[in-house]
Amino acid sequence: MKKYNFILWEKNFCIQNEKDLSILLSLFSDKSNISNLIHWNILMKINSDLENIFVSYKWLLLCLKYLNEKNTFLLLLKIWDILLNLINNSQELSELLSRIPEDLNKMRLLKILRLKWLKKIIIDAKDLGFIIQWLFWKTEKDFLELLWKQTIRNIFLSTNEIIMILNFVDHKDYLINIIGLKNVQNKIKTSKNLLTMFSWLSINKSKKLLQSFTKKEILNFFKNEDDFYNFLIRLDKKKEKIFLNYLNT
Repeated sequence: MKKYNFILWEKNFCIQNEKDLSILLSLFSDKSNISNLIHWNILMKINSDLENIFVSYKWLLLCLKYLNEKNTFLLLLKIWDILLNLINNSQELSELLSRIPEDLNKMRLLKILRLKWLKKIIIDAKDLGFIIQWLFWKTEKDFLELLWKQTIRNIFLSTNEIIMILNFVDHKDYLINIIGLKNVQNKIKTSKNLLTMFSWLSINKSKKLLQSFTKKEILNFFKNEDDFYNFLIRLDKKKEKIFLNYLNT
C-alpha cells in the first residue's frame, strides 16, 4: 500500500489511507483557530494525493466531521474529480450538505455535481426531500431552477408526495408552478387529498386550485354531509371562506 509522507512544522507524518487521515485530523481537533490552521496545512500538504486516498463515502464523512466549513470545502475541492464516485444516493448527498452551513457553498457543490448526475440520484420525491431540506430561500430556488422542470414533475406520483416536499420548501407557490396546477389537480382523488393540498397552498394558489375544478367535481369528493363538515372544520377561517364562496357563487 502506498504511503503518503509529509512534513508539518518540522515533524514527519505518514498516512496510508482515508482511515489514517481521519485519525490524524481527529488528533488535532479541538475547534480552535490553531486546530483549523493545522487541518488546513494537512490538506494542503497532501494536496492532489487526496484523490488517491479517498475510496469510500464513509471515511469522507468522518473526515468532514473534524473540519470547519472553510476546510470542509477545501477538502471537497481537492477531491472534486472523484466525488461523484463516492456519493451513491440522495441520502449521502443530504448528509454531505448538512456539513456545509453556508448556503452559497451548498449551491456551488450542487452545480459542480451537474444536472446529469443529480438526475441519476433523484428518482422520487423522497430523494428530492433529502436534498432540499438543507437548502433555504434563494439557494432552494436556485436548486429547483437547476433541475429540469420535467425532472421535478416526473418524480411526483401523488398529492402526499407533493405535500411532503411542501413541508420542506419556502417557495411553495414556485414549486407548484413547476409541477403545474393541472398536474396537481389530476392527483387529487379524495376529499383528504383536496384538504391537504388546499390547506398548504397560498391564498392565491388555493383559489386557482378550486377554479380548476367544477363545483360538481368538488362536491363529488365528499361521501356525505359528515365528510363535508369534517373537511370544513379542518380549514382555517380564510380558507373556509374562500371554499364556501366558490361553491356558492
